[in-house]
Amino acid sequence: MVKKILKPIPILLLILFIWLFYLLPAISLAEERGIEIRESSMILNSILTFLILTSIPLSWLYIIDEMNLGKILDYLKLRNREMGKAIAYGIVGFAFIIFFLVIFAICIKLSGIEYKNPVAKELARTLSLPSIIFIAVIQSSGEEIFFRGFLMEKLSIGQNKHLGILLSSILFGFAHMSYGIVYQVILPILAGIVFGWIVYKSQNLTSSIVSHISFNLFSMLTAHYLSG
Repeated sequence: MVKKILKPIPILLLILFIWLFYLLPAISLAEERGIEIRESSMILNSILTFLILTSIPLSWLYIIDEMNLGKILDYLKLRNREMGKAIAYGIVGFAFIIFFLVIFAICIKLSGIEYKNPVAKELARTLSLPSIIFIAVIQSSGEEIFFRGFLMEKLSIGQNKHLGILLSSILFGFAHMSYGIVYQVILPILAGIVFGWIVYKSQNLTSSIVSHISFNLFSMLTAHYLSG
């Protein structure tokens, strides 16, 4: 009876996610606006993002799919076995993404396209080192639980894991529309494919969490020190 009453909650959370990550950025990009980023607001935003991204799969799997905590953790591949293997896959995934990043940088340089990312620049200028570490860890973890732990599995129609990897990666890329440039959509799609692949191979979400945190830390710390 209680679960029946609670059933709308995961749906409402999913609608909230779609609004915040897809519709709102699309509307915002159509408007002229100045960029003003505060450290406190970024930390709060990261916490709220983590809560939304984790509450959707947890509530969905518990209320709609009627799983207990053990089954939920196993479904999301949050497992404590073969951690060494998972971390190794995470390092390999990070190396692949850096390779893609270098290729992208070379292509942009050769094409003569002027690349500007005012949002990333302002983030790098505003955030302190502890905030960068906190945001990289909490946001990356939340995104991996939702996109690779939950969404990738749900989108693996007919147990087609490759389809699940592709579709979840596309949605992951478009969730980065708020940066306002095509580059920041394409690279996350490629990164999402790498994250999905290492989770598929390791059967442990720790692999993509390690890889994602490593990449975000690398990107944010590089931008932070270059901006100084």
